[in-house]
Amino acid sequence: MFSEVPIDIETVNKKDLDKEIMRVAIMAEFDAINMYEQMANLTDDKDLKIILLDIAKEEKVHAAMFQTVLMEVDHEYLKVMADYALVKK
Repeated sequence: MFSEVPIDIETVNKKDLDKEIMRVAIMAEFDAINMYEQMANLTDDKDLKIILLDIAKEEKVHAAMFQTVLMEVDHEYLKVMADYALVKK
């Protein structure tokens, strides 16, 4: 888990700053997902497990939201996601 932005903002090109922010946000969401799912696996309390897994699911939604916006501004990322998506038409 991290509580600080793991990039040096001063070294990021201004035009790429929003993309970097979204990538860090995605990392934070996945970190939170892992934490909540691990805690859910540790507890024997059924109510607590339900709450933790529900929160983990919310974090997955947040990650998907950031990825959606990132794909709108990073066309290379969009192409990679489209090329490697498991669900293809």
